Amino acid sequence: MGNERRIFVVSDLHMGDGGPRDNFAVDHKAEQFSRFLDHVEKEEGELFILGDLFDFWQANVGRVIVRRMNFLDRFARMGAVFVVGNHDSDLEDLIGTGLLAHPFFERMSRPFERTIGSKRFKFLHGHELEPFHRDGRPRWGRVLAILCGMIEDCKGSPLLSAGGLSEKTLLGMGRSFMWMWNNSVHWLAKNQKQPLQQRMTDSLTPAQDPSRETGILALYQRDRLENGYDVLVAGHTHQAGVFNGWYYNSGCWVGLRNNFLRIEPDGTIQLGAWKNGRPVLQGRKKVQALVSDLRKCGS
Repeated sequence: MGNERRIFVVSDLHMGDGGPRDNFAVDHKAEQFSRFLDHVEKEEGELFILGDLFDFWQANVGRVIVRRMNFLDRFARMGAVFVVGNHDSDLEDLIGTGLLAHPFFERMSRPFERTIGSKRFKFLHGHELEPFHRDGRPRWGRVLAILCGMIEDCKGSPLLSAGGLSEKTLLGMGRSFMWMWNNSVHWLAKNQKQPLQQRMTDSLTPAQDPSRETGILALYQRDRLENGYDVLVAGHTHQAGVFNGWYYNSGCWVGLRNNFLRIEPDGTIQLGAWKNGRPVLQGRKKVQALVSDLRKCGS
């Protein structure tokens, strides 16, 4: 099906409950994002939200939804499409059930495809192709987020706000808890028929451990080749960019970053950032990856 409207793609806003763990509650994020939505409406564009709109790893589900009801109302009026991510995967089993009465959730979706121009696009959050995130079970990534949240409660503000700590620092903090995992695995493995996951880093998100981005890119390439679509659009890594014209990442709205993608009706894609109250379209920025990893996938 063709498309005659511009599409604006965002991801990884990580909206919380307004407390000290909420990255969206600082640095004027809500105000900036509201002005970005004004721009989308002025352009008469479609809005795709590719996962981690909410951060249920850091706050109570009900409190987050109530706190962000004004945005839900606006998304519903705009007809926004919402693909569930790993940080809001608690909603995934409710897709299509009608149990969530708000109209925004009627357009809640799993990964989907759309033909734009002459190309097949696949839209997803990105965790869906990872073995340790696609099953929806809480793992070390969520544990680390909770532990960091407890530190944020003491600090009184998010660690990743402007001037805060980096994702790499959070990974270092998480490793300090690794002894608990190693001890429990050693004890449980004696009576476990199935092999247990023993490396914490395997189940961290690429935002928590940036070194995993290359391996994830290889998974994306394999899925694209096996399923025959042309372009994969995702979030999840928090790193906006493009690789070899087939992979585009919409970045995040965490810390100093306010990223988006703009897709024209002919399929042309531009990277953008929201800065000083206006959109700034950027040149192409390659995502770092090893060619050898892509060759393993048949590139």
